[in-house]
Amino acid sequence: MRAFLKQTTFKIVRDANFLSFAGNLSTALAGLFSFMILLRMLSIHDFGIWVLFTTPASLIDMLRFGVTKEALVRYLSGSNAEERKYYLGSAWIVGLLILAGITVILWTVALLIPQPLKDSGYSLFFIWYPLLGLVTLPWNYAWSIFQADIDFGKILWIRFFNLCSFLVIIFVAYLYLKIDVVMVVFIYIATNLATSLFCMFKKWTGLQFMGHINKSKVMDILKYGRYSMATRIGSSLLKGADSFIISFSAFMGPASVALYAIPLKYIEFIEIPLLSFATTAFPKLSKMSMENNTDGFKRIYYGYTGPIVYIFIVIALVSLILNKYFILILGGVKYLTTSPNITYVLMVFILYGMLMPLDRFTGVALDSLNRPDKNFQKVFAMTLANIVGDIFAVFGLHYLFPAMPPVTILFFVAVASIVFSVIGLFIGYHFLKKEIDISFSLIFSKGFTFYKELNKRLKNKEPLF
Repeated sequence: MRAFLKQTTFKIVRDANFLSFAGNLSTALAGLFSFMILLRMLSIHDFGIWVLFTTPASLIDMLRFGVTKEALVRYLSGSNAEERKYYLGSAWIVGLLILAGITVILWTVALLIPQPLKDSGYSLFFIWYPLLGLVTLPWNYAWSIFQADIDFGKILWIRFFNLCSFLVIIFVAYLYLKIDVVMVVFIYIATNLATSLFCMFKKWTGLQFMGHINKSKVMDILKYGRYSMATRIGSSLLKGADSFIISFSAFMGPASVALYAIPLKYIEFIEIPLLSFATTAFPKLSKMSMENNTDGFKRIYYGYTGPIVYIFIVIALVSLILNKYFILILGGVKYLTTSPNITYVLMVFILYGMLMPLDRFTGVALDSLNRPDKNFQKVFAMTLANIVGDIFAVFGLHYLFPAMPPVTILFFVAVASIVFSVIGLFIGYHFLKKEIDISFSLIFSKGFTFYKELNKRLKNKEPLF
């Protein structure tokens, strides 16, 4: 029995899905602890400014790496050594040109309207994001290379070093120093620079192939990347649009952004297992698609989607019971006592979380089938529905009911998340059904069969996915 447990544990620990999950879990925990420290270190207003720095930064990252990252993973996973050099060299040039264009736009706006940006809380982003964008390039390219190679052990170390270094520095600052949000931004940039320098020293980034540029490879990246970029931006807007629209309301302001960030953190936290499995499923599904192996594609799709749907149902049930404790642990007593009704906002996000696996794996499947255009259309419809719902909730409800408290408006902003999830679910399934014969009911039956036969698979040393 001991030998069996040892073999099973060793097999699970070395599995790519586990390594991906471990990387996402460890770095997400580091991010969560950083979030908790900053909530306590900064004033509510300054924390809102921090959110308004990281949220658009995440959106722009989606634009930059949306062009290159998914395309690199897809093409590197099926290329020989010589082709890899040209894909990497071409991707580096594309990435630097995109960053140069973004830098010109942001700094021009910062010079033209400095005071409105300062009043709205966006000045730090417009001034300092270009530097952040430059220092994050190398380690993100290393991540793409290792994802294509299904080497999630190295990805784990990259992400762990990146976030944990930031966590350690701000924790020491919290104990011994008094720093403001500007210094937090400088620390964030410095830790990303250290991560990239480490990856460059290890020659993990593909930077040495920058001279290998090929027009056809550039076109491959741009053709695939234009849709994956748009999809990534849309995905980021699904979460980020809420904070943007709330920040534009004089009635709500940065304080409401900070308050809304707490239940929003729940979604980021439960995305850890989902992102981990989606990251490992994508190169596997892409390989089956490029080999025209329909049966293998469906086996992998059901094998991932079904079991994870049940995991998220269990997570939602537990979260509904412990929702007050989540807010108390994350934000402290001041957030729960100031706005106790924030728990209702969290409940809406918990229900939204149950739908996430179905939506995410539908998108991964469409990308793997080389239909990123369909995935983009799905995400675009979801984003549009979310933005319309947010605008109505933040501005329309305040106009109709001026006495409505901000936390109630935040509740209706969260409800928009449920609406766009259902819309995306139906659109995505419709597109996927046209590409490959997928049965919605089989997702649940295959998931049930997975857990029913789990013990048997472990005993027979069969792969879990």
